[in-house]
Amino acid sequence: MIEAWIVGGVIGYLLGSIPTGLWIGRWRGGGDIRSSGSGRTGATNTFRALGLGWSVTVLVLDAVKGALPILIVMAVWDSPTGEVVGGLAAVVGHQFPLYAGFRGGRGAATALGGVIAILPMGALFALGTAIPILLRIKVMSLATLTGATSAALGIGLLAAFGQAPDAYIAYAVGTWLLVMAGHKDNIERIASGTERVLSMGRTAP
Repeated sequence: MIEAWIVGGVIGYLLGSIPTGLWIGRWRGGGDIRSSGSGRTGATNTFRALGLGWSVTVLVLDAVKGALPILIVMAVWDSPTGEVVGGLAAVVGHQFPLYAGFRGGRGAATALGGVIAILPMGALFALGTAIPILLRIKVMSLATLTGATSAALGIGLLAAFGQAPDAYIAYAVGTWLLVMAGHKDNIERIASGTERVLSMGRTAP
């Protein structure tokens, strides 16, 4: 269904492009949150700039951006591929937002929102591995990358055993690649042992 692919892709990219962290930062008088920390618009940098409450708000809104285009396609068409296109487009929009000079976030929360929409079990794989690592090691990027990998593997296995449409494998692989690419600098710091540690005091060196 080519209509589902086109509509899903357009809606996904436009919704994904909404720079929630950037707009909330400006609304709260914090200016452009990209001018400090990681230089991104996502929940982690919002935490550094504005604190936990607004960080959670941005996390939820960014996840909604990933879920909405998928849910819209689901409501109108029976097209798993259209759902995948909409979800992937939302992640791309978050990373390269039309409304923010194509400088956005890393895409993890938006990808997670899409996982919740297409296959909630995949989100359990992600959170079940990410949360313990975050609580124990307090390195957000490592927790995120582990969660993204677990979600991709979980969705792939479920699809392989007939518990999810085959098209969802493309979402699993596509979002995993996008999230990994978005965390390229984090991966380099993790490898060198210089990655930032998260604390309730916002950021520890």
